[in-house]
Amino acid sequence: MPSSSSLVTITRPADTTAYTANDVVGGAISFPALAWNGADFIITSATLAINIAAVPSGMTSFRAYLYNVTPPSALADNAAWDLPAGDRAAYIGYVDFGTPVDLGSTLYVQSDGVNAQIKAASNTVFAYLVTIGAFTPAASTVFTATLHSLRG
Repeated sequence: MPSSSSLVTITRPADTTAYTANDVVGGAISFPALAWNGADFIITSATLAINIAAVPSGMTSFRAYLYNVTPPSALADNAAWDLPAGDRAAYIGYVDFGTPVDLGSTLYVQSDGVNAQIKAASNTVFAYLVTIGAFTPAASTVFTATLHSLRG
C-alpha cells in the first residue's frame, strides 16, 4: 500500500489570550500530499509537538477536524469551533491527538492506530486544530502537527 505523511506548522499570534475548551488554534491549516485525489485513504497515526517547556495549567488534548476543501467558515485563532451548515459538505471527520507530555523543551503526543478512513477531494486535507481543555498559551507558540496515511 502506498503511504504518505504531511506536516504543518502553526505559529500562534503574539498574544496570551486564553483558549477555552473547543477553540481553534491558529485558524484553518492544510496537510498537502497526505491523500490521493478522490480516493479513500486511512490516517494511521498523528503526532503533535508544541515548542514550549512545560504543560500549561488546564491544557488537555487536541483534536483535528478534517475537511476536503478549505473550511468555508474561515475560523480564526481562538474562535469557538462549530460545524455550521456551510461547512457540512466539506467535513470528513476528525483525528484525536491526545494529551501532550512534557519532554523537557517540547510537549509531544503520538497517537498510533488511528485508522480513520477518509475520502479526499484532492491530495490535500484541510483542518482546524482545536483545544479540548481551556488554557492560557504563551505568545507565538509553535505547534507542529503531522498526519500519516495509507491508501485504502
